Amino acid sequence: MTLTPLAAACNTAACPAVFLDESGAIVIRGDQVDPPPAAVVLSPGEAVVVIPPALLLEAARRLGPL
Repeated sequence: MTLTPLAAACNTAACPAVFLDESGAIVIRGDQVDPPPAAVVLSPGEAVVVIPPALLLEAARRLGPL
């Protein structure tokens, strides 16, 4: 999988970040919520993560209109 960085919370590789993969899907790295909230039903391989709201907004700004 090839990832293109869209936004990151810091300048190192070990912080929350938003990426675009080669298929155009968004990939998010964040702190895993464990245990996940009871209202969230996860399928195998899924996880709930937390990122700062500003990070998501910056990634959306860099993507531009769809």
